Amino acid sequence: VLDFERESEYILVLSAQNQVPLLRGRYGPLSTATVSIYVDDVNEGPVLSQSHYEVTVREGEEPGRVIATIRGYDPDSHPIRYSLQGDTKKYFSIGKYSGELKTVQALDREENSTYTMEVIAVDGRNSSLSASTLVTVHILDVNDNSPVLVGDYSWKYLCTPQWEDQALVLASRDSDGPQHGGRLNFSLRSDATVRRNWKLTPINDTHTNLSLNIPYLPPEVYMVPFTISDSSSPPRSTFINLPVTVCPCNIRGNCKIAAKPLQGMPTIQSAVGILLGTFAVIGIILIVIFVRLSYQNPKEPSKTSQERVPLKISI
Repeated sequence: VLDFERESEYILVLSAQNQVPLLRGRYGPLSTATVSIYVDDVNEGPVLSQSHYEVTVREGEEPGRVIATIRGYDPDSHPIRYSLQGDTKKYFSIGKYSGELKTVQALDREENSTYTMEVIAVDGRNSSLSASTLVTVHILDVNDNSPVLVGDYSWKYLCTPQWEDQALVLASRDSDGPQHGGRLNFSLRSDATVRRNWKLTPINDTHTNLSLNIPYLPPEVYMVPFTISDSSSPPRSTFINLPVTVCPCNIRGNCKIAAKPLQGMPTIQSAVGILLGTFAVIGIILIVIFVRLSYQNPKEPSKTSQERVPLKISI
């Protein structure tokens, strides 16, 4: 295949000889011919140096950072224009003539850990001539999320006196990857009373058992303070104040009476009393208003009633 950019002209010397060797004399200039071949130039499309780019970026990087430069050249030395396809959320941009791939906004691995797009290189003089390459951007995990407690524990309870092997199973979650999330650690607050009354026993990387550490606690709703930490360095943690109901139970393990409410929280009886008292006050105020209005606007006797009163005539 001839390539104008590699060699634009070829000069060939052709010679003709008999199949049977000459008996005398030698071949002269008339037995040779010089042939010049000129290669016509044809506009060729751009060529990219790689068919696939793999790029790694830490999540949360400052927008505007150059994460890769797409290299291409045009055999005819024409300028190349670059564009992106497949970046539907517009997280990236590329220099029209430089081929520099940049982030437009901070990337979140928890939202998407990999982005794949296509870079199109177009001939600057003929837009029908182009080349393309795939770019895959991998987002490196950063420990930017604290573990959280998951689940509803408001309807659960512990029996007092303590039932053997009875515990609340607490579940947690960390949105970061295993490198930073890993095993989640539960730990009670450093308080003598808390550590005397309660116990945390790990089950696996994300679950733990919360149980009584003493045989008996008075029936009540207790606030159990503990912390959940991830296994990164330095770790991220979340403080939890979990309401836990402790109540006496029947032989089936069901609460026999309602637990004592938290201090400062109104009971049902007190709430009903407050409501009835409010209605009574409103009723008294309305009665006073109606009475005052009736005295201020006395009704005039109607004509009809005056006509019906018989006349007193002296005979």
